[in-house]
Amino acid sequence: MMRWLDFAFSVAGDSVDRDYPEGLYEALRAAAPWLDEEPLAGVHPMRGLTPNAGALLIGGRTRLVLRVPESRSEACERLQGAALDLPMPLRIGGASRRELLPHPVLHAKLVVTGAEDEADFVADIARAVAELGLDCETIVGRRGELLVGEQRLAGFSLMLHGLSAAQSLKAQAHGVGQYRKLGCGVFVPHKSVAAVGL
Repeated sequence: MMRWLDFAFSVAGDSVDRDYPEGLYEALRAAAPWLDEEPLAGVHPMRGLTPNAGALLIGGRTRLVLRVPESRSEACERLQGAALDLPMPLRIGGASRRELLPHPVLHAKLVVTGAEDEADFVADIARAVAELGLDCETIVGRRGELLVGEQRLAGFSLMLHGLSAAQSLKAQAHGVGQYRKLGCGVFVPHKSVAAVGL
């Protein structure tokens, strides 16, 4: 199986809009057109943002993280120093390369399948997990929304647990649901089922 990596970049700037994912990806694809050539590439939800008066403030711990195949490592390194316009300007700083960890418990902040209610979402997830060949339990959490164009799409947080090492890496590489490049369906390891704030 192709190896996948996370590249975590420091970010310099003032703030981003609360509904930043689509604008962020448009700016990223301008700086890195190859992202459109990688259907499974993902952009993590940005960490280290502080809510303030309708915006999200960028701090010293804010990170922009891309999930990409190992073959794109050099391309990711070249993004260091790039300027993005969201329209508030952002500058991509230094990058650290992170190996994916085969953890038995994974969590995604928002998964979008096209389902508006939880019952339909659960059915969609059951199909997606079966198609990936994952033998695991799922826990659906909080409802959220993703702005795409002028439409707000419903989604939910999702936990997968009881994964084997191979299945965990597969789930992280493939993701679940739609809009992976807008931060949806991108799974990260979590310490335990009991501790997660779904």
